[in-house]
Amino acid sequence: MMKTAPNDGIAIVFANRHYLYGLLQHIFGNEPSSPLFDAVTSDHTRDALGLWLDEESDLSDYLSLLAEVKAALAKDRETTLERLKGEYTALFIGPDKLPAPPWESVYRSEERIIFQESTLKVRRAYLEYEFLPANYPHEADDHLAMELDFMAHLSKMTLERFEEEEYAEVSRLLSSQKEFLEEHLLAWITDFSREIQNAKTHYFYPRLAVLTEQILQVDKAVIQEVMASLGI
Repeated sequence: MMKTAPNDGIAIVFANRHYLYGLLQHIFGNEPSSPLFDAVTSDHTRDALGLWLDEESDLSDYLSLLAEVKAALAKDRETTLERLKGEYTALFIGPDKLPAPPWESVYRSEERIIFQESTLKVRRAYLEYEFLPANYPHEADDHLAMELDFMAHLSKMTLERFEEEEYAEVSRLLSSQKEFLEEHLLAWITDFSREIQNAKTHYFYPRLAVLTEQILQVDKAVIQEVMASLGI
């Protein structure tokens, strides 16, 4: 887990959380584009991952993946983006059956269909913070990108409240994020990550799903560590 110093270190933690959640939301929620993958393969992203995942985490595969995509974009940007768009379409849009549907309710019900009780629970969590997902109403509330967007939203609020020294609100926000991770994202990300490995394509997104699972697991521990350091 990332080691931090009081105050300044905690602010860095909060800023890094906001960056990573925002980046993941854009990756899973938007078709590949030059600006998006310039951000994905940037030194900022590389540094953020290095800061977030400790020496016990094997970053080599992920860093190699980012380097591979960056080199491919430099060599032939148009062809590489088309390859990424094709993979994104096959995995998250269709028209064929999706190997790993990106909705929580699929993994929380025997029927494996969307708009179940878990979807309504996600919606209630959003409403508590008057959060309107970026792709609403074009996607079900429990789409992976929407849940990541919610975490990005709350992590930004946490950073702002911390900088304003509103520690009671920081406590509430951290508790809400820990609860959302436990009851939603971490309750299905392992199944999603496992199922997407069965896809015919493995260029970018299946490997990114594994990294996302790891980031979420680390984030729960980081939240607990920060809450303890703040006496929450």
